Amino acid sequence: MTTKYGFSDVREQLLEGIKSAYPTKLECCRTAKVLGEDIFGSPKPHPNAVLNLFTEQGIKFALPFAAYRAGMGGFSSLTSDKPGTVLPRHALAFTIYGMETIRGGVAKLAHSVVRNMSLEDCSDEACWVNKGINPSDRRMEALEQIYDVMVKEGKGNVLSSDLSLENIVCVDCAKTPKEAHHLWCTMIWEELPGIFGIGESWEEV
Repeated sequence: MTTKYGFSDVREQLLEGIKSAYPTKLECCRTAKVLGEDIFGSPKPHPNAVLNLFTEQGIKFALPFAAYRAGMGGFSSLTSDKPGTVLPRHALAFTIYGMETIRGGVAKLAHSVVRNMSLEDCSDEACWVNKGINPSDRRMEALEQIYDVMVKEGKGNVLSSDLSLENIVCVDCAKTPKEAHHLWCTMIWEELPGIFGIGESWEEV
């Protein structure tokens, strides 16, 4: 409507809001106060409806993160048949693929981190992975909790900036999964447009 009726100032304000809620840089994603469909206020639209809207209006820069938000809703949300939420076949296929790629990637990362930590020892007597203090079942419980935190138990924002691990292991042991997760998030973010079939790179979108 702002384009049709020439309300350029209003359009620019709307686009600025969308740019902050649907970022193109990972650091902006981590510092934004409002992300995704929350920018539209109440009642909050379905993430599929937002993805459809951006596709129809040609707001290409917002499509990778919009697809990510739709993917994080899970399979039942993605395949919603409610009015306005039905995704075209091509968009649905790429969003499911993207969701599986991200979920599978973070699960593999968490498995690798936990496996490596299980082979190492910690000298901190208060740390749950200290072999000299804790029995193997307690160490395994701590490692399982680290795995769950890293994959967010299948929910939420897997590109979150912070992993709350200090209540599970010591600060030094928490550094390993945090650093690995940060590097993985950086890599996945750069590939986000391609993962969701939007373009080869952020520069292209």
